[in-house]
Amino acid sequence: MRAARAHAAAARRFDLWRIPGRKRLALDGSDLSMTVDLSAQRMRLSLAGDLADGTAYFNAVPLTSQLRGQLDTFNAQAQALEGHAPQVDPARSVTRAALLHLRALQALDAAQAGASHRDIAKALFGLEAVVLRWHEDGDLRAQVRHLLRRAEALMNGGYLALIDVLHLPATNPGDEPVR
Repeated sequence: MRAARAHAAAARRFDLWRIPGRKRLALDGSDLSMTVDLSAQRMRLSLAGDLADGTAYFNAVPLTSQLRGQLDTFNAQAQALEGHAPQVDPARSVTRAALLHLRALQALDAAQAGASHRDIAKALFGLEAVVLRWHEDGDLRAQVRHLLRRAEALMNGGYLALIDVLHLPATNPGDEPVR
């Protein structure tokens, strides 16, 4: 961004504190480089050295062949400069299958690092659950064994179904959203 000339009296006024998010400034030669973190988005701006708080400013947008695809990003940045936080998409609902995949891969990582099944259960389900439910042929042991078998199946090519390379005819049980 550059300071606008005197003929642009109706131009927008720069206000650093109106920009939402966590801001970091760094000196970049005679100019400033500003990074703004807005929730999960990061905005990087180059500020002219003569730009001061309250002065009129203008934005320069690079004219590239990808400009049409970048318009939404530039619009979100312009809104942030005016003090409007970007709209955050609501989180996707977590499916039971996604939770099973997560736990299975965590169990596999622990097993490959040399952890015992009991240690894996402690990490995944907590010490209290292991004290209360860990038995010779208990349900917690069965869950750990199931998670390890599931992760090994994913590791041995089952992951292809997750990325839609391998099309399975029926959906797996547990793919319904958790409520």
